[in-house]
Amino acid sequence: MHMGGCFVKKMKYIVTMSLVLLLSACSFGETTEEKLSNILTEIYQSESDYRDVQSELNDTEKKEQANFQSMMELTKDQKEELTKQVDETAKLLDKRLELVKKESASIKKASEKMADIETLISNTKDESEKDNLKKMEEAFKNRYTAYGALTEQYNTLANLQDELYNMLVTDDAEVKEIQDKVEQVNEQNELVQKAVDKFNELTTQLNQVKEAVFASFQKGDK
Repeated sequence: MHMGGCFVKKMKYIVTMSLVLLLSACSFGETTEEKLSNILTEIYQSESDYRDVQSELNDTEKKEQANFQSMMELTKDQKEELTKQVDETAKLLDKRLELVKKESASIKKASEKMADIETLISNTKDESEKDNLKKMEEAFKNRYTAYGALTEQYNTLANLQDELYNMLVTDDAEVKEIQDKVEQVNEQNELVQKAVDKFNELTTQLNQVKEAVFASFQKGDK
């Protein structure tokens, strides 16, 4: 049974985040701006593992995609080679899920810093500053919520891919079944892409809010 013609669209899961770091200030007599700057520095540092895995995650996805395309050119008569490639590809899938788990832990650690922003809001008397802090808090929460949705869609995609790989080495799997599973993978991949776009959009919005908030602080100092 030749499986050429079935395909999975190339998947990209590269999400970027950049926060402009401000110099940390001493703890005594800090202004609201300095306190927020320190919190943002801690958040940025907490997301270090998230940033660090992106390159390796991208490389792993590319290798897995190349393996899959190669597998689809094999036939059931080439069972030994097909089984070997499926095993290798499944290991790549496991590897990237471990990377996603690592980045998720990093994001979770960073999101816990929201409690510090909430405390800062509670302790800030100036209403204008308080409003700015609330905008910052909302932007962060929107971004982290989007990341949670992205991870959920990504893990669903990985489960479908795992099912597809197993199906390729199942003796009684029909071509139509494989094609249907490929279609499910492609449809889920589209959902992942949308989730990635949303996350990146909210990351951009967060940075815009941050710039506006600090500009407002500096304007108020004049």
